[in-house]
Amino acid sequence: MAEASKAKECPRGTRVAMVAMSAATAEAVTFPIDFAKTRMQLHVGRRGFFGALSTAIRDQGIRGVYAGIQPAVVRHLIYSSLRISIYEELRRIFAGHSSRGADSFAVRGCAGLLGGGLAQAVASPADRLKVVLVHEGGRQGFMSVLKRILREEGVKGLYRGVGINVQRAALVNLGELSTYDQAKTFVLRSGLPDGASVHILSAICSGFVASVCATPADVVKSRVMAGQASGVLSCVRETVRAEGLGAFWKGFFPNWARLGPWQLTFWVTYEHARQALGYGGF
Repeated sequence: MAEASKAKECPRGTRVAMVAMSAATAEAVTFPIDFAKTRMQLHVGRRGFFGALSTAIRDQGIRGVYAGIQPAVVRHLIYSSLRISIYEELRRIFAGHSSRGADSFAVRGCAGLLGGGLAQAVASPADRLKVVLVHEGGRQGFMSVLKRILREEGVKGLYRGVGINVQRAALVNLGELSTYDQAKTFVLRSGLPDGASVHILSAICSGFVASVCATPADVVKSRVMAGQASGVLSCVRETVRAEGLGAFWKGFFPNWARLGPWQLTFWVTYEHARQALGYGGF
């Protein structure tokens, strides 16, 4: 961004701290939506969004709805800090080898795919713990589930579903980071100043594209991690046979409903923190 180029460079440590704070805030605000979406994908209780949420509240209370919040926050402290940092570094490096510079969607797309995939490969154990806790509705705590997985499956159990999880994260970040970046560039060129209205419009666009790209992989990931399928291919085959192709977009609207507020909370917090410290926009 031209505006960002005039601002002082953001140190890596400061950037990681700002991303971690923004991601933890966004995760805490939107977690009940993620809980209901995952329950829908796993066929736990009623299948509608509000039905899944109300049933969980009635049967397990608010504590049950927030089952999985600990590993979810830990995941984003690792995952989002890495993916945003990798994305910004790759965008800067790739831009030097592109005739269109940082404005190239190919540059942003490659940076998003690589940043998301690499970050998720590191953070996948926390995601496995979150899915199991959500599936069980808080019947056991974070440490109990961690010890059980290690006892029954070993360390490799924490990486169950890592392949599809990395693919999902790559698709999410292709849709999220590159679309947010591209949409923000477009909106800024229309004459709007770099502020909350630009961040909101960009977040809505990126949330929709990310949901379209990633929901099928998200469904498979949830079922593999929860132990409802032995592997990716078997899960895909059984899902198509039993439920049809439409099942791969199960939870799409809750997914979008979560990604929108999540990104809005994250990007507004992150962008404002950058600007407040004099580092310019993302």
